Amino acid sequence: MRLVSDFRIVLFLFFLFSSTVIHAQVTQINADYLVLMNADTLYGKISSVKDRKLKFENLQKEKLTFTPDQVFRAYWKSKKKVYAPSYVENGLEPVPGTSPQTYQIRKARDLEPTFAEVLVDGEIMAYYISELHFGGSGGMMIGSGGAAPMIGIGFTKSKYAYALKKATGEVIEIENNSSGLFSGNKKKRTLTLGRLINDEPELFSEFEKEQKYNYDVFIKYIMKYNELQRAKESPSDSSRLFIY
Repeated sequence: MRLVSDFRIVLFLFFLFSSTVIHAQVTQINADYLVLMNADTLYGKISSVKDRKLKFENLQKEKLTFTPDQVFRAYWKSKKKVYAPSYVENGLEPVPGTSPQTYQIRKARDLEPTFAEVLVDGEIMAYYISELHFGGSGGMMIGSGGAAPMIGIGFTKSKYAYALKKATGEVIEIENNSSGLFSGNKKKRTLTLGRLINDEPELFSEFEKEQKYNYDVFIKYIMKYNELQRAKESPSDSSRLFIY
């Protein structure tokens, strides 16, 4: 009887341990998570992401705040968004003599990264950023007491998408509120994308044969290019964590 009792205890502990492990795995699968610059992974819940601050609550209910230089990737599952630190928002400068215009990240010691939404991850990074522009307007307010000056404050939101090639540091604009890569003629469109993917001639040739050019087509070819580069990567290449 003692053996049966011991067996039941062992069996109970086994199922308890298994249930705990399964619960932890399910929790991690459903949770948001961060990959830190030291390669650690934290699971929990992201509550907000701003240019220079990310608020996060881990599985132990501890509330934490991270800056862009601390986080390699932030996966916000509930919103289906990925964020990464980047110099694109504050560090772009035009490359002289390029037409269509391309950009590079300026080299400055005081340049700090901000969180940018990642549209495509890989050798060519595609980022989405937005900016608020504040402005005022004047007028007259007329009431029973007479006329008085009235000042209104409003803002507009500009949205931009940029693609950055890690190997060369080249950056191109692929979309904004009013225009983007595909606002010009076919020659300009192929030339601009060609600066990023011309080291894969077959892929670029396929792009040239496209009948329709738009943002979705551009993203598709960036993803195809990144797949080709991943096939050439070594394990050490993919393990290096950098901010671009």
